[in-house]
Amino acid sequence: MLLGMILYLALLTNIARYISPSAALETLLLTVAAITGVFIVRARRRAAIQRAIAARRLAAARDRVLRINDIVLDPSLTEEERLLIIDGFIPEFRAQGVPDPRYGPLNDRFVVVSDLLPKFRQVLERVRKAASIVHASDVKRLGLLDGVGNDVILPRETWEIARLLLRQTLLIQRQSEARRGVVLTPELKAVLAPQEAALVRSFEATLHRVGIVEEYARRVQEADAALRAQALLGGTTISTEPCWHRPTTSRACDT
Repeated sequence: MLLGMILYLALLTNIARYISPSAALETLLLTVAAITGVFIVRARRRAAIQRAIAARRLAAARDRVLRINDIVLDPSLTEEERLLIIDGFIPEFRAQGVPDPRYGPLNDRFVVVSDLLPKFRQVLERVRKAASIVHASDVKRLGLLDGVGNDVILPRETWEIARLLLRQTLLIQRQSEARRGVVLTPELKAVLAPQEAALVRSFEATLHRVGIVEEYARRVQEADAALRAQALLGGTTISTEPCWHRPTTSRACDT
């Protein structure tokens, strides 16, 4: 393209011999403006392509973070806050000095599942499995469940349980550190005993909340079974009343 511009300018120089100086100058200025415009358009196009490539790479890096790092995010996070947390786990950003999100201003808005003790991971997996059963159910797909209950309350309940399990993990770790390398004196026992009792109560309450979500998932499965049985018997209609009840009571779907 540059060679073409040079040849074009040479042609204008020859033409200028046969036209007035003012017309030649005007022609030259218009030519320069046209050439500048072409280069600007091309530069903008290249910049747009580079931005698109960078955006695709960033999206792929974020997807890798979520695949490699099992993270439970606070569902009330804004999209900007959510991406800020995820970006903190991208190795390239960490190499550039981006701090670990665990020590950032949003460190209490997410839980890395690998940070939990193994038995607590199993508890979290139970509630996540129950939630996935609900989301994959036929009655949800057909709109027979309360959308707010399933799309808002279930993720909130999963997040709150994950956060409780992380707090319990940290408390157990602190107690283990307090016992390490010292004699377990009566004074130390007096300090640790109330904390251990509180931990037991907190864990029992967490298990109760998990049980409520699991019971709701079981009722949803029963509703699915009833729906399929009705379809096999000839397609009689079923109630379209929402059957979600917030997972803090023992009631759930009644078919």
